[in-house]
Amino acid sequence: MPDDVIQGALFGSLDTEPAAPAPAPGELRVCALNINNPSVQRAQQTLAWLLAGRSDVLVLTELKASDGAKLIISGLAAEGFEVCLPPGWADGSYFTVVATRGLLQTPVDGPGDPRAVAVDVEHTGRQIRIIGLYGPTNGMTTDSSDRRRAFQKTFLEYLHTALRPRLLLAGDLNVVEPGHQPPLVSFEEHDYAFYTGLQRLGLADAFRQAHPAARDHSWISDRYGAQRLDHLFATPATGTLVNCGYDHTPRTSHITDHAALFATFALGTPA
Repeated sequence: MPDDVIQGALFGSLDTEPAAPAPAPGELRVCALNINNPSVQRAQQTLAWLLAGRSDVLVLTELKASDGAKLIISGLAAEGFEVCLPPGWADGSYFTVVATRGLLQTPVDGPGDPRAVAVDVEHTGRQIRIIGLYGPTNGMTTDSSDRRRAFQKTFLEYLHTALRPRLLLAGDLNVVEPGHQPPLVSFEEHDYAFYTGLQRLGLADAFRQAHPAARDHSWISDRYGAQRLDHLFATPATGTLVNCGYDHTPRTSHITDHAALFATFALGTPA
């Protein structure tokens, strides 16, 4: 990618986004965002927005090996992020990345599908496993349902082997919780079973933990209904959840069609 394109992304639009405060000592700040395989122009805006958020961990889903995605990856690396790409990311499939800054990062084996990527990070003397996931889209066809069911089964099997006491799973999982409001007839039992399967493995839905009765959605469609598709699950030992919620700015400013999910964990003093 030409250097002038990256420079334009890094320095041409950052001043339009006021920077968030830096994470406090002992805190882990995570942002998960479906970036919707952006054009170069949208990628430039997305990169500026991500950097202004000052997160320690970024989980970015729905990427392809396009100029826009490459701009974001190169731009994050230029700003000090270590970007983990899954095997097979360049073969034209959708893929997920996990980018971390200020943390010692070690890639670990994923399930063998570029939709998922896993890393171990060191923070305050503790090791935390972070897994980013972009679940198959609900195409509302029999073939789509079969593909989702097979993927969900394989991923839960992988997660069972990859589970660690401190584990965080984030991304656009393309499933909704049982009892989702509004009701969505396009989701099937295996989609709800995937959500509850994560809970049975000991992972808690961070948004629902922070907001037991709140209704919010990360993807909104007049045709298909408002849906909470983007999730962050974590084991209790990961840390104390300080806050978790959706920021709709990326969606309402049209740099992607999803809201971002933010969460902050207090990890305490160094172990």
